[in-house]
Amino acid sequence: MAEMEQILFPKDKVIDPNFRLWITCEATKEFPLGLLQMAIKNTIEPPKGLKAGLYKTFNTMVNQDFLEKVEPYDKWRSMVFTICFLHSIVQERRKFGALGFCKAYEFNTADLEASLLYVDKHLTMCQSMNMPYSWNAMQYMVCEVQYGGRITDELDRELFKAYGQIWVTDACF
Repeated sequence: MAEMEQILFPKDKVIDPNFRLWITCEATKEFPLGLLQMAIKNTIEPPKGLKAGLYKTFNTMVNQDFLEKVEPYDKWRSMVFTICFLHSIVQERRKFGALGFCKAYEFNTADLEASLLYVDKHLTMCQSMNMPYSWNAMQYMVCEVQYGGRITDELDRELFKAYGQIWVTDACF
């Protein structure tokens, strides 16, 4: 690995700007710092703070009474986990600064509480009126109103909409 940096960036040759190299390796202290700094990093490991964020949310805001608040309980519990997971992802991305979001946003538990309250009301209304859930409405309210009300950058808004389209769907059940 020590030679890789010199091989990839020779001093007397011009490299095609479209050239890409995918390197995969085990975590090691011998990995060249210069190569690491000029690379785009990908990982398949979840951030360490994600588990801690979910744990904190479920210990402070969510209790057994809260999980038995809306019928059917299994769907409500799935939605609670989905919204809490989304909140933890957002909180974790903030730690990465400009790599996480284009601009810094102050997402907080009020966004999570408002999202859970909306989902609660929506599921209750649909259950009482025997209507199907409106996933578009839930995605819009959670991702574009509750959290999205703070978002000013268009790329960040697109990212949040993608989160909603992936997670706030019937696949969460």
